[in-house]
Amino acid sequence: MNQIYKIVLGFIVLGAAATTVFADSVCKHVDIEWIGTHIPLPDNAKMVLKRENGQLCEVILNINDSLVPVYAGKDFIFAGQLFKNGRSITRETMKNIPDVVDKEKKRLAQEKALKKENLKSFFKKNINALEQFVFQSFKPEQAMGFFYVVTDPDCSQCRDLLPKLELAALDSGMEVKVILYPVLGARSRDMAAQAVCNKYSYRDYTEIELIEPESSCEQADLLFARTEAFFRSAGIDFVPLVLAGDGSWMVDANDIRQVRTHLGLETGEDENSSGKSCSAVSGY
Repeated sequence: MNQIYKIVLGFIVLGAAATTVFADSVCKHVDIEWIGTHIPLPDNAKMVLKRENGQLCEVILNINDSLVPVYAGKDFIFAGQLFKNGRSITRETMKNIPDVVDKEKKRLAQEKALKKENLKSFFKKNINALEQFVFQSFKPEQAMGFFYVVTDPDCSQCRDLLPKLELAALDSGMEVKVILYPVLGARSRDMAAQAVCNKYSYRDYTEIELIEPESSCEQADLLFARTEAFFRSAGIDFVPLVLAGDGSWMVDANDIRQVRTHLGLETGEDENSSGKSCSAVSGY
C-alpha cells in the first residue's frame, strides 16, 4: 500500500486487528449501536456526520455536548486525529464542513441553555426537598445561611471542588451541606455506602478511600433510593452540582469562580466561566 497514514490518538479502542480489504462500503456497518460495542457511549450520543475517507469511515459524534471525530474500519474504531502525508485529515474535515459543525454547535448551545433554565426552575420549585438528602456538612463558626453541593465520592472533579468550597464557606460565613449522589457505578455506590453506614464525619468523607466492597446498610439503601429518584426525575446524571440554599442560583460543574461570584466573593461574568463534571456510567 503506497499511502502511509500517521495516526495521532487521543485514545485507542481496538476490537481486533485492522483489515484493509472491504467487500462493501467502509461505512455500511457503522451506526451508533455498532460504535457503542467498541466505545462506551452515553445514551444521548448521536452521529452528526458519517462518510468514507479512504479505507476508513470518518464519523463525527456528539458526546455529552462535544463534537468528537472517530474513525472506523471493519472491526475496529479509534478516536483522535488522523494524519496523512503531514496533513491533519481531522482538522480539514472540521474546517470543510462548517455548516454541519456550526449547526450542531448552535443546537447544542440552545439545548444546554434550555436544560439549564429547566434545572433552575426545577430547583426553585423543589429546593426544600434537598434537606432530606443531606449527609454531612462543613459549618464555619457563626455561619449564617448555607448552600448545597451534590457530589460523588469517586468523582475527581468533586474531590477537587470540595476544599475550594470550604474556603468559599469560610470567606462567606456559610455552611456547605453535602448530598451524596453516586452516579459513577458500583465503586461509587460502595464508597458512598461506606461513608453512610460507618457514619463518617465531613472530614472523614473528604479523605475517603474504598477499604473494600462491603454489604450496604438499610440507611444507605433508603437514602440513595430517594436521592436517585429525585435527581433522575430532573434528568440530572452528573456531579458536582452546587445550589443556593433558597434555589436562587445553580452551578452545574466544578467551577469555583461561578460559586464565589454567586456568594458575592468575586465580581465578573460568572456565566462565561466554565468547569468540569463527572457523568453517570451508562446503564447504572
